[in-house]
Amino acid sequence: MQAGQNSRSMPVPATQKIREFEWRDQDYKFLSALLHEKTGIVLAEKKKEMMYGRLVRRLRLLKLNSFKDYCAYLQGPSGEKELGFALNSITTNTTSFFREKHHFDFLREEILPPIRREIDRNPRHHVRIWSAGCSSGQEPYSIAMVMRDILGPRGTNSRILATDLDSAIIDTARAGRYDEKICREACLKGAGHMSGGQMEIRSELKNMVSFKQLNLLHDWPMTGKFDVIFCRNVMIYFDQETQDNLVRRFAGHLKAGGFLFVGHSESLLNATDIFTNIGKTTYRLSS
Repeated sequence: MQAGQNSRSMPVPATQKIREFEWRDQDYKFLSALLHEKTGIVLAEKKKEMMYGRLVRRLRLLKLNSFKDYCAYLQGPSGEKELGFALNSITTNTTSFFREKHHFDFLREEILPPIRREIDRNPRHHVRIWSAGCSSGQEPYSIAMVMRDILGPRGTNSRILATDLDSAIIDTARAGRYDEKICREACLKGAGHMSGGQMEIRSELKNMVSFKQLNLLHDWPMTGKFDVIFCRNVMIYFDQETQDNLVRRFAGHLKAGGFLFVGHSESLLNATDIFTNIGKTTYRLSS
């Protein structure tokens, strides 16, 4: 480069993206390692663009000039608080009502009818379901709708625990307000009331769900066991060893013959000694 030439006027190679903030390989490696240390989540190199997109708003808010500065900020006095915002931004997942419909069909047709008959014999009997990695709440509210349809007044004592790593998304889920168009497309008749372009989930459904912030790699404070656990499209973010450990911990929190639903790209191939595959991504705790 000759003296006086402005480097900003140099042409950008076609393969190089023009970014708002400098985004180096070492920044991605640092943030990926930090994410793994705190949550157990493993991000492949192909997730580099996703991480940039989800964190760029944090840099704007903090008025930082580069991801190098952001990495330094995370190691500074305000780092612990900011880490929470970073993890929430990175781990937010896309979800929808009745996603992977076959699980809800199985719940409706195979799991809940015998429980309904048991409740008829013993009114004190109840069902417990855990939505692990509930995101913005569509999954647990979908479960609640099925329970309401099948159990009716019998399900008064039944409860759904919904947990997620992201504390901010838990607040969104607890509020239970969703875009009206999405709700109409999902045919959520009788699930809530419409106002201002949004649908708010009915109180009777909200009251069936208890939302809690929980890191799946930490201690689980729940007492008692569950009839069903939904943990879908969550384990794909963990390495194989962590996945295997989680599956065995889930087994310890299921009632005898309990059910575990996993995501479409997940399987329990390393847990055939404790779970039996009884359908598409549907498993039952072995006797």
